[in-house]
Amino acid sequence: MPLNPNQLKSLPCGDHRDGGGLYLIVRTEQNRVWAFRFTAPDGKRASMDFAKLDDLSLTKARDQAREYKLALKKDGIDPRHKKQAETKSSKTFKEYAEEKYPGWCVGMSKEEPRQWRRAIADVPSLHKLRLHEIENTHVIEALKLIWWKKPITADRTRQRIEKLMDAAKVEKHRVGDNPAAWRGNLKLVLPSARKLNKKKGHASVPYAKAPALLHALHYDGAPVARCVETGILTVARSQEIRLMEWTEIDFEKKQWLCPAEKMKIKGGNEPRPHLVPLTDQAIAIIQSMPKVGRYVFPSDHADKHQPFRPNALTNCIKRAGFKATMHGCRTMFRNWGGESREHNFRREVLEHCLSHRIGDESERSYWTGEMVERRIEVLEAWANYVLPPKKTSGEKSPATKQTNLPLIA
Repeated sequence: MPLNPNQLKSLPCGDHRDGGGLYLIVRTEQNRVWAFRFTAPDGKRASMDFAKLDDLSLTKARDQAREYKLALKKDGIDPRHKKQAETKSSKTFKEYAEEKYPGWCVGMSKEEPRQWRRAIADVPSLHKLRLHEIENTHVIEALKLIWWKKPITADRTRQRIEKLMDAAKVEKHRVGDNPAAWRGNLKLVLPSARKLNKKKGHASVPYAKAPALLHALHYDGAPVARCVETGILTVARSQEIRLMEWTEIDFEKKQWLCPAEKMKIKGGNEPRPHLVPLTDQAIAIIQSMPKVGRYVFPSDHADKHQPFRPNALTNCIKRAGFKATMHGCRTMFRNWGGESREHNFRREVLEHCLSHRIGDESERSYWTGEMVERRIEVLEAWANYVLPPKKTSGEKSPATKQTNLPLIA
């Protein structure tokens, strides 16, 4: 029989069943508590005291037991863990985020902490919520403010929220499904960020104009122009070439070892160092820079010895009369390597030059070589194409050597 609310304080010592797993446990006259008995996810019978009789009425105790039972049946959540999380977690989302992300940024690029701070700032509605209180609706409302304005950034913010919620679950600050998960969750109510992003690819120029670009850069005396030239010759990413340090260069071996923390991370792969062969043209430019600090190409506008900002390189290319980014210059190289009739470069070698990881996980586990010799051939051919070596006094131009071949404009 269900319990009678008028008799709760007069029941004798013992366990008194109400139904639906709810019990009133009377241990002494003053010690009367509500308990929920259930079968745990591991198949064992369990019991949990969740409130005192004086703190919770019979109606509210039944509602709480019903909630525990529904969560157990629907999501497999052990109510003991849920109660433990609610009791333990006094931390808010913002407090927990600021506690966790600095450790995750160790060994990553210097941009990573700034990106975390921006992601946290983008979701102010989550800041004061306790970790165990955050639900799907909270995350959706927070992301809606930025999802259509800057979809790619918003999706990266979602990924960071998902990581924080996973960590909170591991550390018993919350239970249940991750409210920021994409598949089977937010994907059903938010459009794909990639489809919303209407931006075109990185601005580039035809590879036939690459020599003209290098020629124009040659007449720019600013250090940033030397940085761009070296970036084009090494087909490096903007971050990698801007942060190039003297300690990373081996002039005897003609190599530049870009450390893992400066490399791009994509698809959950761990970053790894990238060995870049240096051509004579690239070495000549690097050696022309004064060795006055840590970075090879320090900004001439910063008060202290600091690298250039990303837009400085793009603006330098614009001053030269071309509309392109450093990433667009990588595209320029890839198109040249794939379409050049003079050379027959393998796709794998070109992708290695761009520090792209090719093949699936199984293939990469067997193919661990750097293809250095092959990449030297490619980069030397590229350097000779965009920045031809000076001809000696007696050397004739290719056009005069082979007059029967048509000139390409």
